[in-house]
Amino acid sequence: MHKFYQEIVGFNEHNEILPNFFDEFNSKVKLRKMFLNLTTSLVDGVYSFTKYEINTLTRYSLKEIFEYKIDAMLPVSYVKTYHKPTSFNFDICSTIVINNYKNKENKNVLFHSKKLLPLAKLIAFCYNNNKLQLIFDLNLLFHQFVFEKVKRLHKNIRVIDSGDSICIMQEHQSPVKIYTNWKSINTKNLNIKDELNNAIECIKQSEFKQVYLVYPKASDFKRHIPVKVDELEDRNYDIKVIPYSLRSTLRK
Repeated sequence: MHKFYQEIVGFNEHNEILPNFFDEFNSKVKLRKMFLNLTTSLVDGVYSFTKYEINTLTRYSLKEIFEYKIDAMLPVSYVKTYHKPTSFNFDICSTIVINNYKNKENKNVLFHSKKLLPLAKLIAFCYNNNKLQLIFDLNLLFHQFVFEKVKRLHKNIRVIDSGDSICIMQEHQSPVKIYTNWKSINTKNLNIKDELNNAIECIKQSEFKQVYLVYPKASDFKRHIPVKVDELEDRNYDIKVIPYSLRSTLRK
C-alpha cells in the first residue's frame, strides 16, 4: 500500500510538497488538480481556477501555475489569458504589492486586506519572504472537503462544522458525529487508537451514538469497517471506519 500520510501540501518555490500516489491519484498532474480544487474552497475568493485552466496548467509545477495566474491577471500581460481583464482600477496599496512582486525586491510591504484588488490579493497571499510559497494543512483541507460534500448530500438537514468534527443533526433520528483524518488506513491492521478513543468518549459523554471515522479512500480501502468496542458492549452505538473518495476533485 502506498503511504500517502503527511500533514502539509503545497509548494515553496520549486519544491512541491504533494502526497504520494494513492487511489486514482497516480500522477503529479492529478495530485495538483486535487490541490487546486481542495484549496479553492478555503481561500475566500483569493483565487480560483477554471476547469480549462486546471486541465491545462496542472502539467506544470505549482509554482509555475501561480506565476501564470499572476501574470494572466496583470493589466498588461504577454500571457494568453482564459478571461482577459477588461479594466483595472488604480489602488495605491495594490500597486505597491504588485510592483514589489514584479521587481522581486523584498521591501516587506505586503498588505493583507480584503480591499486589495484581486491581483494584489493573490500576490499578498502567496508571495512572502521574497518568494512564491503556499502551504496548507492536509487535515484541514480534507475536513473542509468532507464538510462541503456532507452539506450538499443533506441539503434539508442541519450540518454543523464543530471544528474537530462534523455533526449531522437529523430530526427524529439519532445525530451523527464525523471525525475526519488524513491518514493511510491498513485494513488488516487498523492504526486508529487515538481516533477510536475520541469516538468512545463521544458516545459515553454526549447524545451522539453514531460516530464515523472518515479517511481518504485508497485502492485497498474501499468499504466501511464496523468497529466493536468491549467497554461499550452494554450500549447501543455504531462506530464505523469509512473511506471517502476524493475523485470528484479530478472531474471539476
